[in-house]
Amino acid sequence: MPQKSKPLDLLLKVLEDLHDFLPYLVLVGGWVPYLYSRYLWKGIRHEPLTTVDIDFGFKEAPAGKSETIADCVRKKHYGEHHLSMDRSIPFVPVVHLGKEDLRADVEFITSPETSETVKKKLVGQEIKVNEIKDFEILLESPIKINVEGKTVNMPKPSIFTFHKLLTFNQRERLDKQQKDLYYAYYVLFFSPEKERLAQEISGHIVKFKQGRSVKENIQKYFEDPYAKGPTFIMAGTGGSAMRTLVPDIRQDAYERISSLIHQ
Repeated sequence: MPQKSKPLDLLLKVLEDLHDFLPYLVLVGGWVPYLYSRYLWKGIRHEPLTTVDIDFGFKEAPAGKSETIADCVRKKHYGEHHLSMDRSIPFVPVVHLGKEDLRADVEFITSPETSETVKKKLVGQEIKVNEIKDFEILLESPIKINVEGKTVNMPKPSIFTFHKLLTFNQRERLDKQQKDLYYAYYVLFFSPEKERLAQEISGHIVKFKQGRSVKENIQKYFEDPYAKGPTFIMAGTGGSAMRTLVPDIRQDAYERISSLIHQ
């Protein structure tokens, strides 16, 4: 019996299909801590709870290239998630694998400051592009990770964590807020360079103008082990194996995150 495809196979297919565009894309979202654990840190046996959908950020477009990502995914016969029943564009590409009906949305995100020219030249006007305030922080000095032979740009762990602590409470859905804080905690917990990571995040709080909001979020949500922040992280771990590693997740989350503003 052939081995059943896994969500990672979807990501690998997208990386293969978008190979020519990868230098201009930064992988963001729930796949980031998963790839940290598997390809950056290595040897981390406890993989994070993750999402299936695949998110890419961007701020630049290639010079002299005529094909767009929209052209590419249509050529590769991706599905299309239409945002309106009576219009075919804009759409969200949907990658799918075989007969197992394994599929995921492939979304593209940028800053409101990114020009329409860059969006149309790289992604194409047919694909929906999401604009998120303060998103440009995630694209600051990305690192390169080898994922099964593909070079993928991803946020530095300290930038990824800083951004989660900045934006989690801007999410409309409670479960999304919980998951974002869980991702931040996961990175802080499993990073092999915990002290350096914490120092870098504290440095970002000082460096970026948005650091003031991060500090206020930590003060508000991590006042004590039973405040909203540790409670969200406890809920966000769900069925995660982390619960077997930490005697008291609330206390541990409180100590790790509140200490970021006291470095």
